[in-house]
Amino acid sequence: MKSLAIIGSTGSIGKNSLNVFKKNRSKFDLVFLAAYQNIDKLIKQKNKYKPKKIFLLNESIYKKNKNKVSNIKYLYNFKKNKKIDYIISGASGFGSIKINFELLKLCKNLLIANKETIICGGKIFLDEAKRNNCKILPIDSEHHCIDFFLKKTNETKDIKKLYITASGGPFFNKKIKFNEKISNVMKHPNWNMRKNITVDSSTFSNKVLELFEAKILFNIPADKIKIIVEQKSNVHAVIIYNNNMVIHILHKPSMEIPILNSLNLTNKFLFDIDSYSIKFHKPNFKKFPIIPLGYKILNEYGHPGMILFTVINQRLVEKYLNSEIKYGEIAKTLVNVFRNKNVIKQFKQKIKNYKDIINAIENAKNIKI
Repeated sequence: MKSLAIIGSTGSIGKNSLNVFKKNRSKFDLVFLAAYQNIDKLIKQKNKYKPKKIFLLNESIYKKNKNKVSNIKYLYNFKKNKKIDYIISGASGFGSIKINFELLKLCKNLLIANKETIICGGKIFLDEAKRNNCKILPIDSEHHCIDFFLKKTNETKDIKKLYITASGGPFFNKKIKFNEKISNVMKHPNWNMRKNITVDSSTFSNKVLELFEAKILFNIPADKIKIIVEQKSNVHAVIIYNNNMVIHILHKPSMEIPILNSLNLTNKFLFDIDSYSIKFHKPNFKKFPIIPLGYKILNEYGHPGMILFTVINQRLVEKYLNSEIKYGEIAKTLVNVFRNKNVIKQFKQKIKNYKDIINAIENAKNIKI
């Protein structure tokens, strides 16, 4: 029996992870569940799934409630006797960076889908994982597919191009208005996601972030990583080799599949090959200027530029969702930030350690936009 813990158990990844656990209870010892602040839901999960312990990630929420709910602890007080076999991290946002660095010390395998940690942590995060003998298992579908395939082939030097696939979002075949309403942006053709992720999908920022992750996770040359659109979300990655052989990596769209595979469990999600059809499209750079900006950052600005993009994009999306800026200002401002020589000059310093990561994030949060 393998030991298992789930961080962010009340969120989307947490719910999918608990569905997997529920179907495979006999194979796992559920060490703990942890939520950021949703105490009521966490207690319901404790009663249903019977973990040994439950934790909160938010220290201020924990301090306010520790006398009311005695069986909830603060995660950073967790004492380990031996490493947990698998921790699934569904923590979101920049606050999860600290959490995920700490988790490297607690587990043998970290299943992670958090863009902020992988992008901002970069090679520093991966090196820290090695020092702690912790394997990083990406569970975003695109990176999971690439990781799975590259581990099977154990070869990257013969790759000519690696394409991250995108659905195209709500505007791929429609005209975009500069002052596009939030209700229109939320009309994603395939998924029902959190608002900020849906906005990122509509501008292709989410795919640019995934490019950054692919560069960090797989160390593939920047000029070989591209974005391509497959609107049905069946294909999650495409690899073209130097001999022009092409590999499409596809599976039924479900978050449970990367989780199951990463936990070495049998995946029973059959792909309906009879209804399978595929068509790829190249995205319009003029319509979606964030894509060529992403390529430029990969090739010219490296890790500091990736952090800058990640922070500024999040700030702009929050402003848009709060009706402080217009939709078109997201892409326009991002492009202009990377044209500002004074800003770029600030972000040319090398990032050598965890402290440098946090400083780079804070500097990006303080840039006037």
